[in-house]
Amino acid sequence: MKLYCHIFLYFLIFTLLYYNYLFSKWSPMGIVLSVLVAVFVTGCGTDGESDKNKADDELASGKALFIRNGCAVCHGNAGRGDGPVASSLKPPPRDFRDRSSYKKGRGVEAISETIKLGVPKSAMPAYPHIAPADRRLVALFIESLQSKNSLDDSEE
Repeated sequence: MKLYCHIFLYFLIFTLLYYNYLFSKWSPMGIVLSVLVAVFVTGCGTDGESDKNKADDELASGKALFIRNGCAVCHGNAGRGDGPVASSLKPPPRDFRDRSSYKKGRGVEAISETIKLGVPKSAMPAYPHIAPADRRLVALFIESLQSKNSLDDSEE
């Protein structure tokens, strides 16, 4: 919560307690202040911090799965298509930064489906044994690579 939320909340609670002390019962003003406190507390959220933390955790999990399932052997740890065996593969592994290389779509669902089914006439095998939730995490990681560092958006 932000500092001004805390200050205002403490002020409302103090005022509520003061009115209850003065009147020794719940006055209309005490009820109104109680409602204001409840509304204010629900309005002073985390400003998306927990959502950002969840997204960061998902990307970290996706990267770990990317490496654990052997994706980095061909695509490299950063998804640039420069893994240890990349030079021996024809066609070469996809550089995930290059948005134009996504033939079946570059969204999370399309990437997840490509992981599941593989790419015909390439070295990219199918991974149907990876759980759908794990495929989604890997796809989120891959999507984050291409949305941050797209080759068609910047010159490298």
